Amino acid sequence: MENTKRDKTEIFAKYPISKAFLALCIPTVISQIIMIIYNYADTLYLGRIGDDSVKAVAALGIIMPIFVIMAAIANLFGVGGSSLIARFLGRKEIENSKKTFAFSLYGGLIAALIYSLILIIFHEPLIYLVGGTSETYDLIYRYMIITMIIGSVPTILNNLFGHLVRSVGASFHSSIGMSLGGILNIILDPLFMFVILKDDPLSGAAIATLISNISATLYFIIYILISKKRIKTFTLNPLDISVKNGIFKEVFFVGLPAALGTTLAMVSNIFANVLINKPTNIYAVAGLNVAKKANMLAFNILMGMTQGMLPFIAYNYASGNRDRRVKGIKAMYIVATSFAIIMMLTYMFFGKYLMQFFIPENVESIEYGTSFLRILALAVPLCAISYSTATIFQAIGKKIFAFILSILRKGLLDVPLMYVLKYLTPLELNGVILATPIAEILSVAVAMTLLSISNKQNKKKEIGDEIYGREE
Repeated sequence: MENTKRDKTEIFAKYPISKAFLALCIPTVISQIIMIIYNYADTLYLGRIGDDSVKAVAALGIIMPIFVIMAAIANLFGVGGSSLIARFLGRKEIENSKKTFAFSLYGGLIAALIYSLILIIFHEPLIYLVGGTSETYDLIYRYMIITMIIGSVPTILNNLFGHLVRSVGASFHSSIGMSLGGILNIILDPLFMFVILKDDPLSGAAIATLISNISATLYFIIYILISKKRIKTFTLNPLDISVKNGIFKEVFFVGLPAALGTTLAMVSNIFANVLINKPTNIYAVAGLNVAKKANMLAFNILMGMTQGMLPFIAYNYASGNRDRRVKGIKAMYIVATSFAIIMMLTYMFFGKYLMQFFIPENVESIEYGTSFLRILALAVPLCAISYSTATIFQAIGKKIFAFILSILRKGLLDVPLMYVLKYLTPLELNGVILATPIAEILSVAVAMTLLSISNKQNKKKEIGDEIYGREE
């Protein structure tokens, strides 16, 4: 049964820290796990279609950067919107939170339509840009039409609604909506791939994804319509859109680092695919993409933890409850880092078994993937620190600091390192992957420096103090 708006925000203001952390983070983590499983499902099923499995898995991995740009658009309006909504709620400015909800929702919708149009016009050069070849072009194009040109609106709105609903404390319903798409995709994949479209399993996987995202979006719309009288922030009325009171500036510039982080991660993947992809290296490309799929488990769970805590930090920052904010931040760092270390060890010792799970019949791709995954594992604990730090900056509106972290982690550091480590060292393909943990080391150093700078700049609200637990 739906609680009132006040009951929802009590998670931010009154729950014990451990209970608030669990209430906010467990649903987001569960939804991330289900999303990962559904992302795995396509690869898992495609890896078992027979002689064309390597080509299909490689094609799916190559197209992922273009697919994930939709997540970046959702993050632009979702992270920026949820941060500002939670801050408005912390200051009891309900009407402004409603205007922010409307602006974020329709901003995301317009961006989705524009993205579809761009893909219609420029699909051919984009496919080759991300590493497509004549061998994989047709597979990639069929998947793109269904999931990105036709499916951009439901895919983006599904993720966007997840952020916005969570911003009012309705973390449980946010996770249901996002999980629904994943569960449906897991069920529909084998139906469309092996029964309805058994002669074209990749298109079957794409249709299953499209139907799943449409269903999840409809769930959120129905939930908002039912709840909007009790949760005054909720609205589907475009007349509620406003850019006043700093709404446009805060949503865009707080959300931009999150969008850039997702986009640049995909740019990094593109360069990795291009540097590894040669006509004779399709096994390495398949191994890399499966290794990245396996590594998603750690990274997405960490993302779930930190995203779950973002509205908590934003609310208590705006309401001036420094002690509660500090304790929440400490909990986030401790749990995220501990989990990351466990995942790193898991990848190190059991990486080969994970590769065999996805592509059991391809020995060469398994060998490449195992080697790549063990290198990527080194970055997981460092990523926990980077994600947590970026979340703090996003929650309190430290736009420049969040922006610096987002461009450093992916793009600015790791892409040049890929070239250096491949061509100027004897590491070759492993060098391309080693760029990731090295870039994370440098990013963490910068993150700690930014915390120190923030501490010196603002003695009344010292983010550095919040992390290290010192008193003002």
